[in-house]
Parts: sequence; C-alpha cells; structure tokens
Amino acid sequence: MANIQFPSPPIKRVGAAITMTAQSDALLAEASRFAERLGAPLTLIHTGTSEAESQTFLEEAASRLAIPHEKHIVWNQTEPSQALVSAAENARVDLLVVGAFEGPALGRRRFLGAVPRQLADRALCSLLLVAHPQVPAHKFRRIVVITDFSDCSKKACEQALWLAQKDAVECLHVISIHTIFMEARAKAGLQDGQPARTRAQEEQLMNDFLSSLPDCDVPLESTIVNATTGFAACDFADSVGADLLVLPGHNRPNGRIPQMANWALQVVPCSLWIVHCGSSWSGISPA
Repeated sequence: MANIQFPSPPIKRVGAAITMTAQSDALLAEASRFAERLGAPLTLIHTGTSEAESQTFLEEAASRLAIPHEKHIVWNQTEPSQALVSAAENARVDLLVVGAFEGPALGRRRFLGAVPRQLADRALCSLLLVAHPQVPAHKFRRIVVITDFSDCSKKACEQALWLAQKDAVECLHVISIHTIFMEARAKAGLQDGQPARTRAQEEQLMNDFLSSLPDCDVPLESTIVNATTGFAACDFADSVGADLLVLPGHNRPNGRIPQMANWALQVVPCSLWIVHCGSSWSGISPA
C-alpha cells in the first residue's frame, strides 16, 4: 500500500477553551495532541472574573501535563460564548477545542451544552467539540463525514482524510442524508430553495463527490442514509461506533452546518469537528 501524504489543513494556531472543571486536564491534553498533529502552537483561553485567578489556573493546568502553550486570558466577561469568540479572533485561532458537554459525562449520547452550542453558531473558526476527553494518548478509530456535496463539504472531507491518515483509522465513512421530502420535491419539480433530488440523483452526486477526493491509504466507505429527519444519521454514527463526526461549516444566515445535520448539535453521538471553509483569518468574514 502506498504511503500517501496529505497536506496539513490550513490551521496555523489551535486554541483550547479551558474551564475550571474536572475535565480541564483531559480537554487540555486533547487540544495539545491535536496541535501536535498539526505542528501548530497551542493557545490557552480561559474566561473568568479575575486575571490573576485565570493566569494561575492555566499555568497550573499546563504544568501538570507538561504542555507548551501561550496564554490568552479573558476576564470580566458576562457572556462566555461571545468572550471565547472574541478571544479566538484576537489570538488568530484557526481551530478552537472545546468540551462538548457542561458537567460530567454520563453517557455516549447527550445534549450539547449551552456554550458549545452558541459557539457552533457564532465562531468564525473551525471547532472541535470533544465529547469524552481523555488525558491518556489515544487516536480516532472511526470517523464519519457528512456531505451535502458542496465545496465546503469537500474541504471538510479532505481534512478528515488527513486526520484519518494521521491516526490510521479503521474506516472513514462518507454519508449523505436523503429524505422523502427531497424525493417529493424533485418529482414535483419544486424550486423552493430546499434540497430536491431523487435517490438516483443522490447516488450520482455521491459517486461524483467520491471521485473528486484525493487517493488515500485508509479504508473509505460511503452510505446514503434514507431518513425522514437527520437523526437517522445519528443512529448511523452510533451503529458504526464513530468517535468523530465531521461537518462542513458554512457562513450563512440560517446556521453554519447543513440543515439536515442540525441533529448533531442536539443529541451528540461523539466528538464533533465543524470545519470552517476559510483558509485563514484574513479570509473570514462574519455570517
């Protein structure tokens, strides 16, 4: 098998949003490992009411894990998600790593916390929402990528392929969501701005999408998920034991991710990587 080398994603700086919780060390370790994969510097971000308290907390957390880092402290902020968005922008962070849940993890599938949900809507950089952070080193085993066949989906899938190659995953699954409503709109010839395509058209789009991707060394499977809602894709992620779900992140008024993937921000099956399509902060404009 050829050893195909993918170029690293256009992520020059990784940020870690660290909170004073029992999971802070684990999240810091996860962010550090991702930054190491990329060969990128790590910036620690903490929102609090005291600069001295924040600085002490970050220094102690990084020292415990012997993690090189830069500090970016935000204090006297009343709205955490907006504070984190501003801090990430000021620090030129291209990927912000955040805990998916607020409080201890109780199970595999849970509701996304309020702050990470707001970040998913507001952040202008890529986001890695970690469902079950761990201090011990580990790799991703199975990755699911959702495509809506857009250029942004292709970029997200290419970055997922890079990570899959890095971690030598067991399988990378590329899925699309096809609903009876898409089928009905296509057969009725409706032009209402909503997805309208038959199953045959969906299959052709998937074939064209896969053929446009670069060659890779990792096993790659494609699936068209027939559904009435996007939650069927959540069941698919569970069924294959996915530990990472990759979504394209558009800048658009009705949300960053494809409409049929909104379930991923509600009932979270695994860690989420929302890939922003901009290549750098200079190319990012507000939605």
